[in-house]
Amino acid sequence: MEVFVGTSGWAYPWNKGGLDWYIRESGFNAVELNMSFYRLPFENMIRSWSVKGGKLRWIIKVNRMITHVYKFGGDSLEFWQRFTEIFKPLDSLIDFYLFQLPPSITPASLNLVEEFFKNTGLTTRIALEARNVEWFSDEYLDWAERLGVVFVSVDSPKLPLNVYKVNDIVYVRMHGRSAWYKHYYSEDELREVASKIMDLNPRRVYVFFNNDQGMLENGRRMMQLLK
Repeated sequence: MEVFVGTSGWAYPWNKGGLDWYIRESGFNAVELNMSFYRLPFENMIRSWSVKGGKLRWIIKVNRMITHVYKFGGDSLEFWQRFTEIFKPLDSLIDFYLFQLPPSITPASLNLVEEFFKNTGLTTRIALEARNVEWFSDEYLDWAERLGVVFVSVDSPKLPLNVYKVNDIVYVRMHGRSAWYKHYYSEDELREVASKIMDLNPRRVYVFFNNDQGMLENGRRMMQLLK
């Protein structure tokens, strides 16, 4: 089982040294790029990441214009082409593009989402994070399996705390249980998630912490538990 653990971005109070510190000192071997959800990075930034970030596996969070504004319709494909063009210098380091759906996108939009995914040409490099509880059923896990999409397990309030293996990959985002982004995971909670992952025995596992202040310590401990 290949294990990849990291945080959702690196610009936090616990990291005064930016990406350089994250690479050298965090102990992580992967990172989610969160800023790309809000704005498009400058091309020189991406070129710099491609040089210094070669020891990391990267997940690129897809810009909200596609998922939350166009909602996979309208000019979403045109925007996607512009988006991926920017990330070409980093392409060999990118394992997935992460599509976070807003709660308003339900399985009623499945055909639209599927058509968009097929038009991206990404094949097996799509990770889908649903935020509406209707997606969390065997029917849509099977759908993701057929498409070659990785279905993200979401550890957060008001969503199922299950861990899913789809296409022999487990991908977990740890947002916090008592509150979004502010929760500190206890040893028991970390062991619970790690045990579920180990029971599934995936070919690859990705775990990213998005709980702000607790993410560094929690992530390091998760790495120990999975190794």
